[in-house]
Amino acid sequence: MFKKLYSYRFEFFFITQLAVLFGSLFIHGEVFEKSIGPIFFLLNLIAGIILISKRKDFFWFFLILLIASSVIFAFAQANGGMPIFTSYMQFGIYFAFYMAVTYEIIKQVWQSVTVDKKVIYGMVSGFVSLGLIGFFICMSIELAHPESFQGGLLNQQETLPNTLTEQLMYFSFITMMTIGYGDILPVTPIAQKASILIGLIGQFYLVVITAVVVGKFINQKSAENNS
Repeated sequence: MFKKLYSYRFEFFFITQLAVLFGSLFIHGEVFEKSIGPIFFLLNLIAGIILISKRKDFFWFFLILLIASSVIFAFAQANGGMPIFTSYMQFGIYFAFYMAVTYEIIKQVWQSVTVDKKVIYGMVSGFVSLGLIGFFICMSIELAHPESFQGGLLNQQETLPNTLTEQLMYFSFITMMTIGYGDILPVTPIAQKASILIGLIGQFYLVVITAVVVGKFINQKSAENNS
């Protein structure tokens, strides 16, 4: 069963990414935030574990870390809350995990010999994963240097739950896609440099990784037509 799941690793990871990012569009309020959302996130973690399972060094290291993090989280929730240090530790584990998964996705897409729908799913999920990495970068900066990002709904954090997470996720993706509405602003030098980095990463991915996949697909079709 595990081998069968591995063959659908890109599809599984991509679908769970979409569920985490856009599930709240269809399931509103506390039902998603407290019940459905964590399930989607857990499924995305499982999909990531499957994706890196061939890398034994990554697999066992992050599997143990994620299990430990989940146990700590469950224990903290049962006792009415999580200490700030534990929250930071859990955030660091997730950051490192998604860095490893993103690296592995890009590596597998880059090394693919033939281009099929699995590679396309991998290419798209790799781009989405870079947006998540950008979010982790922004969140790290905001935690270390509060109010590095201003505007949008960030001034309503006391009344709206999860505002910081949602707003920085939004900022990361619109920056990576070079949309840049300007409603959220990086106001410290480190936040501004991070914004430049996120934008460059998104463009490099489109210019390099996407171009390589498209080139392989064109060569593949040409070879099929000539055979």
